Order: sequence, then structure tokens, then C-alpha cells
Amino acid sequence: MTDVFGKSLYNVPLKTFPYFPALVFVIRKGFPLRQRARWILAVVWIAIAGSAVALSGTELSAEFDRGLKAYDARQYPAAFQIWWQIKDRDLAAMRNVALMLRKGLGVPKDPRKAEGILRTAAATGMPNAQVDLAEMYLNGETGPPRPKRAIPLLKRAADAGHPLGQYLLGQMYEDGNAVPKDINRAAELYISSARGGLQEAKERLASLDKDRAGKRGAPSAKTASAGPVPKPQAQPARAPGQEPSAASTYVVQLGSFKTAEEAEAQWSRLQKNPALTSLPHQLEKADLGQKGVWHRLLVAGGSDRKPAIALCDQLTATGKSCLVRRRD
Repeated sequence: MTDVFGKSLYNVPLKTFPYFPALVFVIRKGFPLRQRARWILAVVWIAIAGSAVALSGTELSAEFDRGLKAYDARQYPAAFQIWWQIKDRDLAAMRNVALMLRKGLGVPKDPRKAEGILRTAAATGMPNAQVDLAEMYLNGETGPPRPKRAIPLLKRAADAGHPLGQYLLGQMYEDGNAVPKDINRAAELYISSARGGLQEAKERLASLDKDRAGKRGAPSAKTASAGPVPKPQAQPARAPGQEPSAASTYVVQLGSFKTAEEAEAQWSRLQKNPALTSLPHQLEKADLGQKGVWHRLLVAGGSDRKPAIALCDQLTATGKSCLVRRRD
């Protein structure tokens, strides 16, 4: 655990730490070491976030947006300081602080401190943080490359419908890097990633298709999975009415609007949030009878309910409204 996170923990009085019994249970019940570490980080962060009541949800959201404006204006030191102040209360701010430490934006580059912060954010179920941390392990940013550590992080992010997570995991299956080589599994992941709008996945699918076409009797990437391969010029992450992810059982609904234009305008605003930046979206028509036809704005929540709830909780903490439901 990094000094940054440790200092925040020391500032929380034990009597205001309602999750302490759960923490003791996890430590004493003989869970595997890595599992205990993940749960401890998640429980501690939740406790700290729950104890930080200095800002309301609306105020916290405004402060985050202030940091985002500074970042967009390339005022990196100011953005870092704003997000640093709220990192223990806002998962997106925590992830952004780690990203800036990792890249050396507005602050001296410190990949080890970034890794520690990302481990905390990833343990709460944040797909962006899981992918960021996996990239650090794959690139060897704090030492030798550690692909085995990246695998579980990318699997969780891929299950949550994160296009980059799906793409990186597909690369590992294609290359046989820390997993058994499986071209069909790689193609499936590339297809899901391409549907999420990642251009690199579309290009990799085209390359696989070309390679397979050169081998007698070998199926193409287009027939390696049940779904069709998106055309290179398609932009599914921004096209109304397209599914968020073929692997996503749950969706997070971000609002309901009278027109598709209003829904797309809201998405343009919301996707600036780092928690939503890499996620595909969908507009779903709902005929409510006398109330008319409404357009629901949805993002992929994953194949399990927990990541979807974690994403919605994260958005709610920044003043945004949402709900989790199964895909129809």
C-alpha cells in the first residue's frame, strides 16, 4: 500500500470505520493472500469514501469537472492538485491521479506510486483502472513485464465490456502470452472490442482474416464467432441503437430522453467522465403508450451484476443518476 493511501487511512477514526469487523473477518478466515489484499484495499477505500462527507455529491461532481477543465486546457499541475484533493472520495479522480503520475503530467513521473493507487481503484471493480494497471504490468513500467498479473485484470475488464481490455486480452491469446494460444478466442475478443469502437481491433481482425484466408481450409476470423465482424468504417461506440457489447448481460442506464438527439447530446457530455470514456453506448427505444416513445441511454455493464453496480455507484458518487438492469 502506498504512502498516499496510508496517510488517508490514518486520518479515519476507528470508531467511524464501520467496515472494521469485515476487515478482521477477511484477515482471519484464511483467504488466499492476493484475495485478502484485494478485499482489504476495497473495504478500506469504501470506508474512507463513506467517511468523507465534506463535499456533497453535487459539489464533488463540480470539483471533478473543474479538474477536467484544467486538464483539457493542459493546465496539468492544477488538474492534478484538484483531483488529488478528492481522490479518496471519487474513484475517477483516483484513477486520473494515477494516470498523471504514470505519465508525468503536471507532477514528477512516479510509476510505483501510480501502481499502488491503481491497485486500490482496480480492487473496487473499476474497469478503466484494471486496464491501466494491466498495461503497466505488460509494459514492465515498474520492473520486468508481469503478464500473469495482467491476465485476471484484463479478464474482469473484458467481462465488463471494456473495449481496450478485450483487445489486450485478445492479443495475449493470439500470442500465447501467459495463456494457452487460442486464435479463435482472440478473434472473439477482437470482435467484441471492435463492436465497442476500437479501431485497432478492427485492423487486427482484418489481419487475422487475411492470414487465415491464405491457409487451405482455415476458417476466417469472420466465421470464427457467431456474430459478424464490423466494417472498418463503422463507429459502433457512437451509433444509436447498437448493442453496447455482445458479452454484456447487464447495462447501466444513464437516462431517458424524448428524442435521440437529446440522448446523444447527453452522452457527449457524460463520456468526458473517465469511467465512461472507453465504454460503448446504446440508445434503446421504449414505447410507453400514452407517454410516448422515449430513448434510453445505456452503457455496457458486463456479464456480472457486480461490475455494473460498481460503475453506477461510481457515477452516483459524482452526482450522476443511473440504474442497473439486465439487457432485454
